[in-house]
Amino acid sequence: MLTTENEAFQKAVEEIFNSCLGCEVKLKEIGDSTAADRINEIKGIIGISGAICGTAALSVSRDFAYKATGALLGETPAELNSDVVDAVGEIVNMIAGRARVLLGNEATNMSLPSVIMGQCEIAFGSENHGTCLRFETAWGPVSMELVLKQQSKSAIPNVTPVAILA
Repeated sequence: MLTTENEAFQKAVEEIFNSCLGCEVKLKEIGDSTAADRINEIKGIIGISGAICGTAALSVSRDFAYKATGALLGETPAELNSDVVDAVGEIVNMIAGRARVLLGNEATNMSLPSVIMGQCEIAFGSENHGTCLRFETAWGPVSMELVLKQQSKSAIPNVTPVAILA
């Protein structure tokens, strides 16, 4: 069953991939996040705070990242470079921004995106259980991990701890 946040991120991925990248995308499944969801070597991560707080992480293959960069810039790179890093960061930023609008949470803040390259695991902390939206695209599989929760009314904001394990 989809939650409102899952539905918003699903729709945001579909809209951004179709309109900005020209890449067909289809939701394959939704489930708990697992280490297998983090096998792609390029990850775009963005923090979210406000009415909803947490982290959204887009995991893509190198080949997908090259094709997406080509779609955004008009020239497909032959190697991993700063254009690829910028493109993956911008894609996760556009997805999170669109999801924020779809949720009606324009007051929600987003961090600058970070891009992690190489085989590593993203650990979200023992009390934070993630959901993974797994997609099939014309350029290969993509996953979107979400560790989100509604913000409490406390004056002290909730924080989602994130660790990158190499």
